[in-house]
Amino acid sequence: MISDKALIEGDVSQSGDRHFVTSLARGLEILRAFRPGEGPIGNNELAKRTGLPRSTISRLTSTLLQLGYLTHRQSLGKYEPSPAVLSLGYTYLANNKLRLLSRPLMHDLAKQMGLGVAMGTRDRLNMLYVETVRGGEESTLRLETGSYLPMGITAIGRAFLCKLPDGERDFFLDHIKKRFADDWPLLKKGFEAAQRDYEEFGFCLSLGEWQSNFFAVGAAARDNSTGDIVGYNCGGSSYLVTEELLREQAGPRIVGLARSVEVMCGTT
Repeated sequence: MISDKALIEGDVSQSGDRHFVTSLARGLEILRAFRPGEGPIGNNELAKRTGLPRSTISRLTSTLLQLGYLTHRQSLGKYEPSPAVLSLGYTYLANNKLRLLSRPLMHDLAKQMGLGVAMGTRDRLNMLYVETVRGGEESTLRLETGSYLPMGITAIGRAFLCKLPDGERDFFLDHIKKRFADDWPLLKKGFEAAQRDYEEFGFCLSLGEWQSNFFAVGAAARDNSTGDIVGYNCGGSSYLVTEELLREQAGPRIVGLARSVEVMCGTT
């Protein structure tokens, strides 16, 4: 099996597993290279993002086009994912127990607080939103399902890290340190403060550290039957949301949400 280390570093070119199909892995890397909201991109940009030769990119995009996973915008000479890709993600969303259990509780929390609430899971060194609920129109950072947030500097990512066993947490922190070496002292300081909050209160904060105008609080839940962990956040624009509001109101509520989900999963 290809290691988490290789996946995190984006290196799918080597594997000691004879069952590992490199061409399939490279094709999936092509699909991962597209970003929400940016529109079509060409082979040159795909080569840059994946680190694969342009000749390889051309063969892979042609294959994905024929399979129906890419659409070719001929006037631009560029590609974008087709609706067939959505069907793959929807299968995950429809079958994810943690998401299904969380949705009504997230809607209740968003209504109570008037703030946006989101649920996410890890994808490499990011958190990927798999469910979002908007709060008040003026208070919400408008991120949708499928959006990525950096793990080490956001409330949802910090909560996810704090929920991990020590060894796994150290593994990811080590890779965050390597990836963001120049920013590591500040990242480490922020995470250590978040970890202290998590140990005492069950939630983490991110106060303008990821987006200067966005304050959020995060918590996490684990389904012990599968080992799956998800993070949650609740927050909004910094000119409306204060640290006091997050600590005294939103924080305890989002911890309650996470614990309720664990109880429904049979987690003790």
